[in-house]
Amino acid sequence: MLIVVVLALGAAAVYGASDFFGAFAARRIHLVTATLFNYAVAAVVILPAIAIVGGAWSSGAMWSGVICGALAVFGLLAFYGVLAIGPMSLLSPLIALIQSVVPVAIAALTGQGLSVIGWVAIGIGIVALLLLAPARKRGQDHISRRGALLAVASGLLLGASLIVLDFAPKDSGVVPAVWEILTGVAILAVAWVGLRLLGRRASVFSFLQPGPDAVRTLSSRRAWLAAAFSGVLVAFADTFIVLALHLGNLAVVSVLTSLYPVVTVILAATLLKERMTKLQFVAVALVIAASLLFSAG
Repeated sequence: MLIVVVLALGAAAVYGASDFFGAFAARRIHLVTATLFNYAVAAVVILPAIAIVGGAWSSGAMWSGVICGALAVFGLLAFYGVLAIGPMSLLSPLIALIQSVVPVAIAALTGQGLSVIGWVAIGIGIVALLLLAPARKRGQDHISRRGALLAVASGLLLGASLIVLDFAPKDSGVVPAVWEILTGVAILAVAWVGLRLLGRRASVFSFLQPGPDAVRTLSSRRAWLAAAFSGVLVAFADTFIVLALHLGNLAVVSVLTSLYPVVTVILAATLLKERMTKLQFVAVALVIAASLLFSAG
């Protein structure tokens, strides 16, 4: 169980950093362009992992990765779209909460049993996610209906992608993760070409564009560097999570990896000067407690 906890927490840490830098890039570059570049870098980074980690190429590994990739890329587009227009420290935990609930429910229904300690740890992890979202101050803008719908869609799609990835054969190694990223590259490339052909008629997809304030506050060079770094992190995160799913329980892995907002919130507080509340500090402590319980259980 310890190796599963380490891999899942490693995935959470890397995902949290990747999401921060990916959303950071989306504040300056068109969202589809930034995400396509992100995935292209991830593909270059993850392909050598096959030689290191290995894995059997099979139809099960392929279809698991392809379906997971389709779900994940649309979930990630919605995720970046939400974070690019809202405070990361508020919306990231809410998406993660939805993302974790779906696999936990499926794990329970499919009989992936846990000890009492394990379920207690899952409960603590979910409470931590709730505490990570700071209370809205008086006078602060409400989350728009479109933002709320995108957040729910993102959480459901990302949660479903984890369930699909869990069905990959245990001997497939990182092969499903490779198919996931390559599928994402293909879908994003088609979306990018489609938006270019639509031109002005693509205004219906205005939520994919960065806000005007964000454009003024972030240089293009820094945005491209952030997108590239996010892609490198995505490759490592996908490798960690698929290995954790091969070795561990879907419910455990889903909750631990969904704790990525801890890193997102810390980076937002450090680099964007978003303030952390006392409850968010308590949430970090609860994350540590949940991790210890998982490793003990």
